[in-house]
Amino acid sequence: MNDSFINKNFCFRRIFDLFFVLISLPISFPLFLIGCLLAIFNLNEPVIYSQPRVGLKGELFLIYKIRTISNKSKIKSADSNNQTSFLGNFLRLSKIDELPQLFNVLRGDMSIIGPRPEQPHYVQEFLKENPSFTLRHDIKPGITGWAQVNLPKAKPKDNLKKLKFDLYYIKEYSWKLDFLILIKTIKIVLTFNSN
Repeated sequence: MNDSFINKNFCFRRIFDLFFVLISLPISFPLFLIGCLLAIFNLNEPVIYSQPRVGLKGELFLIYKIRTISNKSKIKSADSNNQTSFLGNFLRLSKIDELPQLFNVLRGDMSIIGPRPEQPHYVQEFLKENPSFTLRHDIKPGITGWAQVNLPKAKPKDNLKKLKFDLYYIKEYSWKLDFLILIKTIKIVLTFNSN
């Protein structure tokens, strides 16, 4: 692992995160409102929900999303999409449901780019299979990342496959790689995960 990753350009990365959130507001905020309206139409429940995730140095934080599945369905795994409605699927495939995480970036819980934060029970499960999984917590989790753009349709059960991409990102970090991830993320969003 590149030990200088945590310290290298830390201030610049934080400035980039804040700058990205601000310049994206003219697009992200209207999409956020549309997402909330669709969720209200789709579900008779609060449209924003929070969930504990494991972040930097293993600290827990609450991640925010637009609700796409009814809480009454009691679906315990993100692998289950059978009870997701058409509108819910649209919000997921378009990534509009992820827009509240820009608030997590503003708070400093997350970065724009980094390993996706996982639920605590998944982390415990994967640590038993591969202790290197904890290295993902040496940096802030991200809204998008190298693993997400290489395995855009991955499920939580695929996290050990995604781990090699996360570790590669940590080791080979560069602004060029960040730019490539942003370009690939835009492509995935525009093609609804079709690639």
